[in-house]
Amino acid sequence: MQIGERIKAKRKELNLTQEDLASKLGVTFQAVSKWENDTSIPDISLLPKIAKALNTTYDYLLDGLEEECDVAAERAFWGEILGDVTEDIHGDVGKIVGNVKADIYGDVTGNITGSANNIFGNIEGNVVGDIFGNVDGYIAGNLIGTVHGRVKLGVKGKIRGSIIGDGINVDTKTRKKKGDR
Repeated sequence: MQIGERIKAKRKELNLTQEDLASKLGVTFQAVSKWENDTSIPDISLLPKIAKALNTTYDYLLDGLEEECDVAAERAFWGEILGDVTEDIHGDVGKIVGNVKADIYGDVTGNITGSANNIFGNIEGNVVGDIFGNVDGYIAGNLIGTVHGRVKLGVKGKIRGSIIGDGINVDTKTRKKKGDR
């Protein structure tokens, strides 16, 4: 059984349509269809989201050997991180005051005051500092700083900085014209 067949089997067990799964993952239903028909495979960065959405493990998706489990119950949660972190964080994080010089494979439920590399999840709070890679989800709060990659699902708060990603530089700093007050 290929990864696409495993995705399809789990999706059907949960009575999800391709559109339902696509919505949870932030992709098109055509992408899900291509995975399930083995004409393409999902990007590796989507595996954590796919496993969570299908209530299974990465190992099951990749090799079919693991039993399904309640991923939400098993996912680690790191409360406040104060200071620098140099290794990947696998799980959700509370607030961060410092620099994460690695990737976060989960959601950040609070604010980030400092910097981080890629975040494979959502940021529920504000970002005051720089994200040196991508945010695979959304930023629910304000962005005061720079995301050097992309924010896949957008910023719900205000942007007082810039997002540089996918060849687009979105700079929202207010610039006054001569004579404006």
